[in-house]
Amino acid sequence: MTSFAKQTLADFLTALAAPTPAPGGGAAAAVSGAAAAALVEMVAGLSLKKSPESADAALQQRTAAQMAVIRGELLALADDDANAYDAFIQAMRLPKVEEGEREVRGRAMSAAAERAAEVPLKMLRAITSVAEAARLLTGRSLVSAASDLEVALRFARAAGLSAAENIEVNLPFIDNPERRATLANQTTTSVAALERSTQS
Repeated sequence: MTSFAKQTLADFLTALAAPTPAPGGGAAAAVSGAAAAALVEMVAGLSLKKSPESADAALQQRTAAQMAVIRGELLALADDDANAYDAFIQAMRLPKVEEGEREVRGRAMSAAAERAAEVPLKMLRAITSVAEAARLLTGRSLVSAASDLEVALRFARAAGLSAAENIEVNLPFIDNPERRATLANQTTTSVAALERSTQS
C-alpha cells in the first residue's frame, strides 16, 4: 500500500470512498488531525513572520516546530491504522471449524484488536497536543488568523473523538481484561484533556 502521505488528496479520498474496509474512519481521523496541526503551524508561522521580535515569538517558534512533527506522526498513524484494521480482518477470516482453530483465531483477533486500539490511542494523544497548542496560541498570535485557530480546534475535537470511537470499538475483542481496562482509562483521560482544550 502506498503511504497516504505520498498520495494526492484526490487519491486518498478515492481510497476512502472505495467499498473496502480500510482506509476508514481511523485514517480519516488521523488526516483530519494532521490538517488541524497544519493550521496551528500556519498560524504560528504567520505570527512569527509578522512580528519576529514579539514577546510570544519563542512560543510561536516552538509551536510551529512541534506541529510539523505531529503532522508527520499523524500521517504515519493513518497508514498504521489501515494496516492494523487489515490485520484484524485477516484474523477474523482464519478458520474456525475445529476447537484448536477457534483458539488460534481468538488469540489472533485479540492481538490484532489490541493493536487496532493502540494506534488510535496514539492518534488521540497527538491530536490532543494539537488542541492544547491551538488553545495556547489563542490571543498570543496574529489576530487576523484567529479564525484559523478556531477551525483547528474544531478539526482537532472531531478527529480526537473519532479516534476515541475507534479505540472503544476494538476493546471488546481484547481478551486481557487488565489491558482492556488500561486502554479504556487512557482513552477517558485523553478525551477529557481534549475536551478541556476545545471547549469554547
